[in-house]
Amino acid sequence: MKEELARDMTPRLIGETYMKYATETSHQRNRFGIYECPYCGREWEVETTRVTGGYTKSCGCLIGKSNKKHGLSLSRFYSIWHNMLDRCYNKNSKQFNDYGGRGIVVCEDWLDIKNFVDWVENKSNWEEGLTLDRIDNDKGYSPDNCTFSTKTIQSINQRKRSTNTSGYVGVSWDAKVSKWRARVTIFKRGKYIGYYLSKEEAVQARDNYIIENNLPHKLSTEYVKEIK
Repeated sequence: MKEELARDMTPRLIGETYMKYATETSHQRNRFGIYECPYCGREWEVETTRVTGGYTKSCGCLIGKSNKKHGLSLSRFYSIWHNMLDRCYNKNSKQFNDYGGRGIVVCEDWLDIKNFVDWVENKSNWEEGLTLDRIDNDKGYSPDNCTFSTKTIQSINQRKRSTNTSGYVGVSWDAKVSKWRARVTIFKRGKYIGYYLSKEEAVQARDNYIIENNLPHKLSTEYVKEIK
């Protein structure tokens, strides 16, 4: 009796990989490639680490197939799941450019709403009043990169702006005084901590202020510094 060999369902690379910016506002280039979807045969462009790391297994065609007749449209978590997919895969979504447009995707397991609901109910820190949040804003939606937090904390810990030149949140160059300025935003108001001769001094001052005042902000040094 011959053993049936399992089909390799890993997307197949077509041609060579190449470096490119994910979006016009990206600060660093990542390696991309053209892959063939093992489920529908469609060719699509994706970041290579998404495939090699096992985060992306299809071109997106599984989203519709895996969730037909799931029976969970009335689940209290359905809107969270649906909105997550919408901003990552719907190019008509107002939030697409900040998510799917810059390479943010949903892990393969969560394309099936049953797996997502199971994670929320049994493995996450969800409670009433909290919203889904990504720990690292430059990575996608997956169990190891998601938690639930208040909207205040989410707004505080947003990714660095595209205009950021220091590489650190809350630290900027003030040309008028030729010094680095450190600040934090508290209750939608900017709190200026001080001016410093070096960027490193400004970063340390901001982090010390956050620690000493027990603020919920991420430290400047906790953000991944983007290198052009």
